[in-house]
Amino acid sequence: MKLTAARFLVLPFSLFLAFHGSSCANRSAQRESIRAVPLADTDEAAYGGKASVDPDFERIRYNRKIDPSLTRMPTGPYRVGPGDVLDIEVAERAETRAETRVMPDGVLYYDVAPGINVKGKTIREISNALAEALDGDYVQPVVSVNVAEAGSQRFWILGQVREPGVFPLRKPTTLIDAISQSGGMLTSQAGFEVQDQDVVDLERAILIRDSGLVPVDFEALVENGDMSQNVYIRPGDYIYLPSVQPRSVYVLGSVRTPGPVLYESGATMLTALAAAGGPRAEAIVTKALVIRGGTRDPEVAVVDVRGLMRGRSPDVRLEGGDIVWVPRSPWTNLRNYVEAVLVTAGQAIAVQEGLGVLAATGDAGVTITAGGQ
Repeated sequence: MKLTAARFLVLPFSLFLAFHGSSCANRSAQRESIRAVPLADTDEAAYGGKASVDPDFERIRYNRKIDPSLTRMPTGPYRVGPGDVLDIEVAERAETRAETRVMPDGVLYYDVAPGINVKGKTIREISNALAEALDGDYVQPVVSVNVAEAGSQRFWILGQVREPGVFPLRKPTTLIDAISQSGGMLTSQAGFEVQDQDVVDLERAILIRDSGLVPVDFEALVENGDMSQNVYIRPGDYIYLPSVQPRSVYVLGSVRTPGPVLYESGATMLTALAAAGGPRAEAIVTKALVIRGGTRDPEVAVVDVRGLMRGRSPDVRLEGGDIVWVPRSPWTNLRNYVEAVLVTAGQAIAVQEGLGVLAATGDAGVTITAGGQ
């Protein structure tokens, strides 16, 4: 058995989980310290002769409900933002037609008009603003404006879909529509025949919005056709459909190199922590967590890592997809604390799993880490 810590890299939307108490330089150095843990480090003699055991889990049920307003079609006109390309023309002046991209600061430059801040404006408002700006150069100009490319409003769908990536949000789009745009979910295949075994873990699938989790029951939506879960997508949404065969456990919180740990069978709490560089000095190692399952009804085990390290109790066995969380601050209410951890961990896992696709599309650009709280 071998464990190797992988790195958290980058993502192009404003999801930045700061690693408390660490500078950017320190984080960079920590990511360079990733190492493999050899089998010899995991034998029973190293931990007081005690073999590893399964965690003592407690099921936590949150019963989160979808706000019915999220399943109603958005209304109102399209509002322009940075990255949009506009097709503009002064009426009856064909030579004035041009496609112009809105700058990152929201300013639009067209013809001889001075720069106009169009961020958040409708097409009608932009048309009127350009007509006013060009009034001194054209006689009572009427300016036609259309969206040629919707670059500012887009969503991400990654994981076990046929065409993962970034998609423009040009019209009202439901979650089912979004999955369809990505070519649909992958299924196991033998030749040309689709088998019964799906490859998507709907229990762990997530929808991230504004740095939080929308409590969609993907199983109810996909398997049972429950349209009360079919929310409308908003700009910046991130959909992640994980594999039923996860290749990693995720060691997050107050550890030196938080991130996924790739493994073969036989992973344990101590070997995973070692691969992540070990707990930081301020970590609360007596109340670490192992979280298993989805974000809706997870199983949670509280583990005294200090006891494991001193051989007072046997090491804890892990499975693929488990989250190991080492807290930085004391906590008292397990239910509330786990709910907060799931938001941070869900974001970090989804980001990491989708990085290969995002890097290939050139859409990466913001460093992500997951520190303790």
